Amino acid sequence: MKIEDMRGIRRGLIATCFVLLLPHSWVFAQQHSNSGADLTANLRIYTTKHFVLKSDSPRQFAEDLGTKLDIYYEQLGEMLPKILGEPVQAIRASVILFEKQDDYQKYANRNAPQLVNNGGFYDGATRTIVTYRYNNSLQLYFHEILHAVMGELFKDHYFLRYSKKHWPIWFDEGLAEYFGSFELRDGTLRFGARNKTKIAYLLNALHTKSFVNLPQMLTALSDQYSGATMNLYYAEAWGLIDFLVHHERYRKALPRFFAAIKAGRDGYEAFQEHFSSDLTDLNNRWRAHLWSLGTITEGWQDLFDGQSIDGWTVHEGGQWSIQQGQIDGRGNENYNYLIRSELPRTSFTFSLDIRLEEGTAGVILGNNYHDEYPYYYLVDIAHNQVTLRRAFSATKITTVRDEHPHIPSKNWLPVSVSVANDRLRVWVNGQLVVDEPEHKERYSLFGVYLYQGRARFRNLRIRNEPPTPPAAPATLER
Repeated sequence: MKIEDMRGIRRGLIATCFVLLLPHSWVFAQQHSNSGADLTANLRIYTTKHFVLKSDSPRQFAEDLGTKLDIYYEQLGEMLPKILGEPVQAIRASVILFEKQDDYQKYANRNAPQLVNNGGFYDGATRTIVTYRYNNSLQLYFHEILHAVMGELFKDHYFLRYSKKHWPIWFDEGLAEYFGSFELRDGTLRFGARNKTKIAYLLNALHTKSFVNLPQMLTALSDQYSGATMNLYYAEAWGLIDFLVHHERYRKALPRFFAAIKAGRDGYEAFQEHFSSDLTDLNNRWRAHLWSLGTITEGWQDLFDGQSIDGWTVHEGGQWSIQQGQIDGRGNENYNYLIRSELPRTSFTFSLDIRLEEGTAGVILGNNYHDEYPYYYLVDIAHNQVTLRRAFSATKITTVRDEHPHIPSKNWLPVSVSVANDRLRVWVNGQLVVDEPEHKERYSLFGVYLYQGRARFRNLRIRNEPPTPPAAPATLER
């Protein structure tokens, strides 16, 4: 099982996927296979203001998703012209959403076999996004809609431009990541928000000196947006757009840069002409900007607002919903995860209340770092049992500590996990049940999970603990 920041994959272009390490490749338009039954015949059809959605997901989820797609498209129509200097052209895209990955894979095997193991794909020939519900974040749909819009602007839905020498792949993918990033503000989705997953990848890369500097980023080929480097390159593409948009001098140059590459200008030369020919200086300013995004406010920060889990991602299934201002989780025979990204922290307390109805519930800690497995620690909580496990890979997970305190079922239990001074401590129902050494430098993934269980979760929050994160290098004057 891998955690990844998932986005769809374009047929006629690029296969992107689960932000942590599914394969990604260039593919061009293929003929559809007409053999066998129509796998979409039994999907319900929902027509929204701007899209046609076909899905076998629960009706409420599908209807809510259709509403969110319309909100995104309408906000995009207001925001994107301010960046590119051109109005958004009307599209009528379709979305095929399978509830289960198996059904998606059957469809992909017939229509885009290279992408059968990816998170989804965009069929430029039919203007259709094809994906499945679980393991994919809400951002996936927004990301792919942006690609459909850019296909109209460039008159290239097959992404043939990606094969041109020095085509700025960072620009296409960065815009898709930037405008697909959202936050909930006063109960409403707002797009173009700061993306904590991307910031975490960027800060971790800067911290470990694995950051890709500007000259290499500007000329990166499609291979870099796949495999082990995929997460880092997508994060840097987002980060470069964020940097340009949030500095007036560069923001004003974006429409001219867009017009130049649209007219066929070499992307590397156009960048230097419209932004700066001194790439060393600009690279330093970019890095300083990214370091500045890691500032964390002190005190408790709520991770769940009691209304929505749109900012969370479901991995490996299960049923997750909001009931009476609480997260209600109903698991299946597997491990089922609900996770979210935050800014990287070195010392913190993650606190929540768990009401265990049956089976096992748990807390997960990890990090968005492109060079290692994302999950670090799992804390299992079952009837009269707490187990701390350390994950090294999807297949190597070891038990660190197994304790048997009194844990009543069907009662709300306060649970706190603290990481500070190279120790990991777990309190359950007021009892310190685990106190073990830990040696990870940073954490940016937090979540809950079930194993053949059912539980409710509330009051999920986090705060920094001493010592504070290391200071960033001195920023440049801008």
